[in-house]
Amino acid sequence: MRSTKRTPKSSAKPTTSFTAPTWILLSFTILLPLLYGVYLSFLNVNLSSFAPTKFIGLDNYRLALSAPETYSTFITTIQLMVIGLVIQIPLGIFLAVTLHQNLKGSRFFRSVLIVPMLLTPVAVGLIFRFMFDTDIGIINWALSLIGSDGYNWLGARTSALIAIVIVDSWQSVPFVMLLVVAALATIPTSIYEAALVDGANKFQVFFRITLPLIVPTLLVLTMIKIMDFLKLFDTLFILTRGGPGNDTTTLGLWTYKTGFVFLEMSRAAALGVIILFITMPVYFLWRKSAKSVR
Repeated sequence: MRSTKRTPKSSAKPTTSFTAPTWILLSFTILLPLLYGVYLSFLNVNLSSFAPTKFIGLDNYRLALSAPETYSTFITTIQLMVIGLVIQIPLGIFLAVTLHQNLKGSRFFRSVLIVPMLLTPVAVGLIFRFMFDTDIGIINWALSLIGSDGYNWLGARTSALIAIVIVDSWQSVPFVMLLVVAALATIPTSIYEAALVDGANKFQVFFRITLPLIVPTLLVLTMIKIMDFLKLFDTLFILTRGGPGNDTTTLGLWTYKTGFVFLEMSRAAALGVIILFITMPVYFLWRKSAKSVR
């Protein structure tokens, strides 16, 4: 007789039952605060006032959008974003291409270059705040060795913005480098060999082969960095606290000042919702770019 074996039925539960605790946790930690922030933005909550809480509709949004500080901080955010992207993306590509060639000592330098990415932004801000200090900073000390009187790096708008970009780039370039290195590893070596046989030089290989093939990764990086600059806070707060005056105050830092310095909680919530609407198109572009990389 022919023996028949019955295949056991799969006892695997739907994946929904495994992901349900995660969704519940996210709903409590993300969705509920978000909904409460939207609800708060329609009220008149001001911790420095004894006025009774009442519904005022879109008045907080109108006041937030009509305030000159909102536009000035938004311009500062855009300036930091553009300067940061122009520096970080090309520098990350250069380091990635250099390390991808597997030159002598490339593994050591790859390990060293990712160290800034492992540090917390608060620690990085404190380190560079001492380095940029006018009196005891190591940067002015180094300039004094070549006869310079030093400079108040964090005391003027232009130099303070440059200092912020330097600090953010020091910590963000390793992230750009790692993603580009991963993208370069997916390019078949046969393409490069065929290009070299055809007589292409290094610049032609980079601009006609390497760069077009890593464009999807660069798009993802650009979207991620744009969202990072829109929510830039911790390093900036430690480094300049938005000063001098409001010259280096970004939109995120202005939201913090509105809520926790001026105690206008409802208007700060309205600013947070505005930042959310600014970020949403960037998020959808990032999702679309991420799908093209896969």
